[in-house]
Amino acid sequence: MLDLAFVNYEILNHTADLCIRVYGDSLENLLVNAGKAMMDSITNRKIVRNSEEIPIKIHGETDEELLVNWLQEILYNHEVKKMVFKDFKVQLINKTFAKGKAYGETIDKERHELYSDIKAVTYHNLKIVTGKDKLRVDIVFDI
Repeated sequence: MLDLAFVNYEILNHTADLCIRVYGDSLENLLVNAGKAMMDSITNRKIVRNSEEIPIKIHGETDEELLVNWLQEILYNHEVKKMVFKDFKVQLINKTFAKGKAYGETIDKERHELYSDIKAVTYHNLKIVTGKDKLRVDIVFDI
């Protein structure tokens, strides 16, 4: 049986796409863990160096919209700036605005094996659920 006390996310079976269930003890922690889960699906995050810091600002009318916009910003920086990330920080400023940072480096093809080509973060069945001392969300990525 999976001990959820130490797990921040798990990969779920999903037809044709990638679905990851992410956990957090706060919305900020959920966003951080979602960024890590997405990046773990892209590359081996353990070997990524925190040599660069990318500021991220997001708006959203709902927590789900904040989550999607956060992940889209990380994905944008991965695709356009050719970066991979190891760590993230997020601070909620108010209910509709958050700012954070992504820590990583430019992709080095000799060091970074790229696993999945995530094309988009979707809203498919996206709902942040509050459970006992934890938040949970299933995120579907278009690959």
